[in-house]
Amino acid sequence: MTETFTQRGGIRVGEGLFSAFNATWPFATLFASPTQLFLSCFSYEYSFKPESIRRLSKHRGLFSTGMRIEHAVPSYPLFLVFWTFRFHALKQRLTEMGYKVEDESSG
Repeated sequence: MTETFTQRGGIRVGEGLFSAFNATWPFATLFASPTQLFLSCFSYEYSFKPESIRRLSKHRGLFSTGMRIEHAVPSYPLFLVFWTFRFHALKQRLTEMGYKVEDESSG
């Protein structure tokens, strides 16, 4: 097993209908290592150390499945979702690295 993992997908930043940013596959990239999750899309970049992650969970959109990242980084938007066609593979690799990914988000 390698110590890093990268997956292409989409991203949703923010909850509002008009104030949110959403990009579909393949415009976002999630990079994971045991010491960092890094999410990027165009000029948006978010870096999370494990201690800043409150919860990782499956998030279902209208037509998509993603992983919601709930975090404790005050300068980042509260609502962040990484859209993926391969949630099971993402969850498995993150679990192998020591992250806990829950099956459903609470909201």
